[in-house]
Amino acid sequence: MQLKCRECGANLREGNPGPLCSPCQEKRLKSVADTDRRYYTVEELQYILDLESEESVKRLGRKGIIPGRMPGIKKHLYLKESVDAWIKAGNNVVRKPTSPIQAEAYALCIRGDHTWMRDVRFKDQAYQEEHTSEISDRQSIVMSYIRTCYFCGHIEVVPFF
Repeated sequence: MQLKCRECGANLREGNPGPLCSPCQEKRLKSVADTDRRYYTVEELQYILDLESEESVKRLGRKGIIPGRMPGIKKHLYLKESVDAWIKAGNNVVRKPTSPIQAEAYALCIRGDHTWMRDVRFKDQAYQEEHTSEISDRQSIVMSYIRTCYFCGHIEVVPFF
């Protein structure tokens, strides 16, 4: 099933960060433009990307999906220049491989094959993994891995047993 932009109905690409397409995100960018600052706050990015929570913004920033995260600062801030370029490019950050293991994963990624994300040798080299847990309807704990491709942002949710 193809996901659609919440505002204009355009098709969203796989791995799109939130329910808005890039042009609709650009419109929101203009509404929060502030020439005095060189950064966006988590709250501003939550609005621009139309994400459900501030934690979603922080998680995407930690994974490197949202560029421009300013490390070493207790408050989460994102460089405007990097975020603006990322949104104008359609939320596509092109990352090039820097090692043979990354080159192998990248070659498969650009073909649309992400089965390599099941191979532990690529963990922390070409994909990031995050553990989640939530309580199901039957009051049992459901745990899973969320794996994110380093190159295109493709996300796989893998149940943890």
